[in-house]
This record gives sequence, structure tokens and C-alpha cells, in this order.
Amino acid sequence: MARCLVVGGNGFIGSHLSERLLREGYEVAVLDRFKSGVNNLWEISGQIEIFRGSYLDQELLRTAMEGMDYVFHYASSTTPATSIADPVYEIESNLLGSVRLLQIARDEGVKKVIFPSSGGTIYGEPKRLPVREEDCALPSNPYAISKWAVERYLHHFHELYGLDYLILRYSNPYGERQSPYGKQGVIPIFLNRIKHNQRPVIYGDGSMVRDYIYINDIIEATSILFERVIKDKVFNVGSGIGVSLNEIIKTMYSILGEEIRPIYEINSSRTYVTSIVLDIAKIETKTGWKPSTSIEEGIRKTWIWIKRL
Repeated sequence: MARCLVVGGNGFIGSHLSERLLREGYEVAVLDRFKSGVNNLWEISGQIEIFRGSYLDQELLRTAMEGMDYVFHYASSTTPATSIADPVYEIESNLLGSVRLLQIARDEGVKKVIFPSSGGTIYGEPKRLPVREEDCALPSNPYAISKWAVERYLHHFHELYGLDYLILRYSNPYGERQSPYGKQGVIPIFLNRIKHNQRPVIYGDGSMVRDYIYINDIIEATSILFERVIKDKVFNVGSGIGVSLNEIIKTMYSILGEEIRPIYEINSSRTYVTSIVLDIAKIETKTGWKPSTSIEEGIRKTWIWIKRL
């Protein structure tokens, strides 16, 4: 039975991934700070090994990685906005921490490292849509720069030490367990404000376009790519469909059946690209995977979850 370590495994994507790996028959360990307990993993907490602490703790990370076949590096402590406010912390936590993780993975004989990059930020302001994996990466904020740098370090460790890797450039994930109180993830944030009779806040005029992908589709794509023996190392994972914030509001209105009057902060400083849509032809061609959840269905499922909080 192969052993998998999910770093950041109590988080939004990491917890869903940990559950999927367990169902697929892997022996699963999770390293996470567990600031709110094992809330996202309570159903499987008795079936997995748990390491409590930060992955920046090198001794803890080395202990957790001992005997592991695969490492899923899903820990991150910043967002594009927070990285702009403190780029040094971005480097110290995500970039330096990731390079140290790769060194330990090399030393411990890990077979492969799986890394979720950011298809929504590393391409910068694209010259054409949808964006393909081969298009030039032009990261425009420290968060995106770190993601891109980790990608290059993965390639470096593969070339120099033979450490295998897989890079998944996720678009804009959403769904159950994504924090509705944070600064990232507009769909649960909007729905949570509506639940509490508050108006959603849109920075700009609402025309900003993103490629939203539901969590179940992300996990399915990740599992397929991880299981397959594929020469390619980098894949876009998205819906391939662009949706504006104004369209998100309209979809929420159609689902909830009540008027939604967002607050537009037109004069706010822009830290994000205007439009991004991922080309997913590569993953479709290589694996046959296609996203199966429409934006309407995904928002409806997320709303059901939000109402239960």
C-alpha cells in the first residue's frame, strides 16, 4: 500500500483530496496546523496519521515525510492580496518553505511531489484566451511569482536529483469547506454575506472574468492525473468557461430567488488580472477528463453547505 502525505491536508482542497486518497486505498498522513481542530477531516481522522504543526518546521516535516511514497504540497499561508502587502513573508513562508520541502523529499526518497499551482495568477494578464500551458507565464504579484518559482524548482530537482513531480494549475476553485470569511473565494464569501442579510462586495464594476471550477471536479482531475503514467508534468485544471462577477450574482439570484444588490467599490486598487480562462484541451486529450459540474449546480451545492454552517 503506497503512502501519501498531504501537507495542508485539513484545508479546503487538501481535506477533500485526503478523503479521496483514502477511498482509493492509499495510506494517508496529513500535516497541518489544525488551527480549528480536525474540522474538515473529522469523518476520517481515525483512519489517517496526523502531524500537528507548520510545514515550515523542518524537523516535523522530515518526521512526517519518513517512509512516504508521495507528497502533496497543498499548504499555503497567503493570497494574492496579502502577498502584495508583505512580499517578504510570501518568500519566507511559501517559496523558502517549499524549497526546503523539496530538499527533504529528495533526502527521504519520495517518489513524486504533487503541487497545486495557480492557473488564475501565474499567466498574468493574458494576451489571448483561453490560456494554454505553453503560453508565457507573467506572474504579476508576489503570490503568483512564488507559485511560478516553485514550479521551476520542481523542474530543477527533477533534472538534478530525479525527483518526479506533477504541477496542477487550478483555475478558481470553490465549494464546500472553502472559507466564507477569508479574502479568497468569492462564491462562498458572497453566499455567506447573503445568508446574514449583508450585501456582497465587488471590487470594480463586476466585469472581471474568472474560470470557476467546483471542488469535486478538481479532486476527480487530480486523482486521474496522479494515477496515470503520463510524461507531461504540467496541466491546466479548470472549467474552460469564463464567468464574470456580475454573472455570478445573476446565477445566485436565480438559485436563491431573492434580489441581490452588491456593493461596487469602483475606486479600489486592482491587484488581479481582468480576465482569465484556462484551456483544458491537454487534460481532456491525455485523460478524457472533463468537468461535470455547471456553475449553477456548483453554486447550488455550495449554498446548501453555507446554510448549514
